[in-house]
Amino acid sequence: MARLACCLVLISLCLCVVLEPALAAKKGGHHKVKSAKHIAHFPSPVPTVEHALIQQLCQDTRRPKLCRKIVRGKDVNVSPVVEAKVGIDIATSMASRVGAYISNQLKTNRVKALLTRGSVEVCKLNYDNAIADLNLSYNNFDNNPKVAVESLNRAVIKVGLCRKSLNLGGKHAEIPPVHEANKVIQTLIHAAQSVLTKEQEH
Repeated sequence: MARLACCLVLISLCLCVVLEPALAAKKGGHHKVKSAKHIAHFPSPVPTVEHALIQQLCQDTRRPKLCRKIVRGKDVNVSPVVEAKVGIDIATSMASRVGAYISNQLKTNRVKALLTRGSVEVCKLNYDNAIADLNLSYNNFDNNPKVAVESLNRAVIKVGLCRKSLNLGGKHAEIPPVHEANKVIQTLIHAAQSVLTKEQEH
């Protein structure tokens, strides 16, 4: 598969605005997120300012130590399957935090228009469903690749539906951090899909 670390730069760049915005603001962390097509090399180690954010992201994964190494761009001697499963875990952790971020936007009444709230709520629902699919894929990755592939396909669709629902909600439903997170999560899912496809070919 394309080296997972190639897309993980995106995670380090959008962590500050998506996962822990208050902490990011306190530390002055702000980055412009690059598109995946412009990232062709391994990421360099992430700045110290983001280490706490990486801790937050990886603590929810099944292999937090390995997760931290991958997100920091360190070389890891693991199989593509293991790396892909960590990628699914990272996507799940990130989706959970983005879901919490969306909920906070709704609870604090930052999203007030009826149409806009409806679009954001649909986005949140799709995120919840995508998380369930990601967990199902992880659990079946080794022993039932067909189910794993189907689950990843559904997760990609649901993350995409979140984006579409936000677009339908108009400019007040536009939540840039969520759009950027969607791209990262979908990139991680595509990487895992690539591994599963190759494993099935063997």
